[in-house]
Amino acid sequence: MYKIYTTDGLIIENRIFGESNKIYFILTRDFGLIKATAQGVCKVESKQKFGLQTLSFSKISLVKGKEIWKITSAVPIENVFYNFIGQKEKLSLFIRVISLVKKLLVEEEKEPIFFDVVKSLYKFLKTENENNKDKLSSAELLTVMKILHASGYLGENKNFGNLLKDDDFSDEIMNNIKRIKKEMLKEINLVMAEI
Repeated sequence: MYKIYTTDGLIIENRIFGESNKIYFILTRDFGLIKATAQGVCKVESKQKFGLQTLSFSKISLVKGKEIWKITSAVPIENVFYNFIGQKEKLSLFIRVISLVKKLLVEEEKEPIFFDVVKSLYKFLKTENENNKDKLSSAELLTVMKILHASGYLGENKNFGNLLKDDDFSDEIMNNIKRIKKEMLKEINLVMAEI
């Protein structure tokens, strides 16, 4: 009997294989970035397909196979696309961050901070006005810095230290970022040039 693991996950990408199966790239809270298959998910009667839509946060149950995870169920929680319909700036920002996570993470690196940082950004974006471009830009900078720091690409910097430890996007934090935005951008660009 196989053990079933249940975790929160964000569906990042999928690819069709076979007639009705798909391989998914999922950022999970408990197992990091994983690759998993779902059988028969392309069929009309599939109950899993709604929980496996790209950019859906879902409760996912999995079995660890010899080479790849297998999805046994996926219950949708929220879909980023649906929540950001008509909000191109927010959606683009979120996709840029997800692309960075996918690029940096090693498969099955069990570090919940990556999922938590992405989820925290999503919660902020849901409540923030899209016209506040300065605040959106600051939130993206902070999120990228947190991801780079958690990946080991950023050393300790006394100017950024407290910002990277905090888990919210309060007005105080956003104002602090405004003051050191140029320095943060410079640091990010230096790191990204090496990756």
